[in-house]
Amino acid sequence: MLKGEKSTRGGIEDLLCPFTDMYITQGTEGSSHKGTKAIDVRGRERGVRYPYYAPCTVKCIKTYPNNGQVMWQSVNKVRFSDGSIDYVTFMTAHDNTMDSYPGQIVSQGSQLGNMGNKGYATGVHCHIEVSKGNDTTWKINSYGTYCFNNQIDFDNAFFMDNTTILNGKGNWKYTYDIIVEDKKDSKNYANLSPNVSSWRVYDLHVKPIKRNAKGKLNPKKFGGLTYYIYSYMDEGTTAEIQTANFGRVKIYIVNENCKITINNPLYQYGDY
Repeated sequence: MLKGEKSTRGGIEDLLCPFTDMYITQGTEGSSHKGTKAIDVRGRERGVRYPYYAPCTVKCIKTYPNNGQVMWQSVNKVRFSDGSIDYVTFMTAHDNTMDSYPGQIVSQGSQLGNMGNKGYATGVHCHIEVSKGNDTTWKINSYGTYCFNNQIDFDNAFFMDNTTILNGKGNWKYTYDIIVEDKKDSKNYANLSPNVSSWRVYDLHVKPIKRNAKGKLNPKKFGGLTYYIYSYMDEGTTAEIQTANFGRVKIYIVNENCKITINNPLYQYGDY
């Protein structure tokens, strides 16, 4: 995929390959991948810390700073390259510049990290392994290697649109291989829980910190509030919305009381 690339059909995000150029340096049966479906990927030139991108809109679940390692999970169900629709959970590793944190949301096409060699790595690359579903179990297998419960092969997970495959075999698939009838345009919504009585709003051009708050929403008063998301801002941590009292503002969406949905507003009130 390319930086900023998005693909949503029938209200479901397609799971895109996070790499622009893909050179597989170690496959599923490599010495450090025994019993897993993990692969190691470098970019076009050896030793370059190329960026990679969010294959769908994801949330950071766990981080392992010593290895530059992050567990990600899709915010909603996605379309896999095998045609199935489910949540995706995946692990990336070796990012020397890793600054992710649990709860962080990154929208599809935004930068997720950089290839690197932090931790147990013999060269600059991204270690990636994928699980279908929202099970976050991270266990040691019989070979002494960590892996997911529901791991799947890379080529059964990702669509390879706009990815140049430099090395590595697979049953590669593209979005045109899976026909989807788009019945309506996709819309993302931020749904604020009725359990919360105060939710700060900020002007679009300011930092979203307490002293810059323009005012507050009260989801509890209305039994929950839903807002159409015009764009994601501040590296995916905030969303641009339209409100009746404050106009076009942004709100934090990295919170367990904010659920992001596609084509499915959960509450009756809110300007959407």
